[in-house]
Amino acid sequence: MIYEDIFKALYEEEVMYLVVGGMAVNLYGYARMTVDLDIMVDLEEENLERLIKAMERVNCKPRVPVKPIEFSSREKREEWITEKGAVVFTFIDLSDPIKHIDIFIKNPVDFEKAYQSRLTIYLKNIPINLISIDDLIELKILSGRPRDLEDINHLNKIKKLKKEYP
Repeated sequence: MIYEDIFKALYEEEVMYLVVGGMAVNLYGYARMTVDLDIMVDLEEENLERLIKAMERVNCKPRVPVKPIEFSSREKREEWITEKGAVVFTFIDLSDPIKHIDIFIKNPVDFEKAYQSRLTIYLKNIPINLISIDDLIELKILSGRPRDLEDINHLNKIKKLKKEYP
């Protein structure tokens, strides 16, 4: 998996995060094309500082010309939302610019609740925190894009199969 180093750094820095978006859909079993890694994080300052440290360890820098530490400022994030209409903050891998990580600036669902119901999967003994399928469906409903509506359909089929064949 191309994001293995990212997951390892997030784990080692003890970042509270959840994989969401297309990658989460893939990890639940519906294969669709996606190249980015979408995550939702605990937006408390200490967690964001650990996130920034993890990104720096794997040579990831902000896509926009700002200092990474600015992401840990609640006021700065609110400014980006209000003045720029920003939804995510993106880190890119300087050695592989196609590899980028989109992080919600403001979480669309309650992070603590979603974190409590997460699914943890393992990649080479590295834990990966995956948003629950129900919370992922909620995120997709909130987005409402055609791609997300298609994902909801497939996620509901996966849920049904998991109930029928536990």
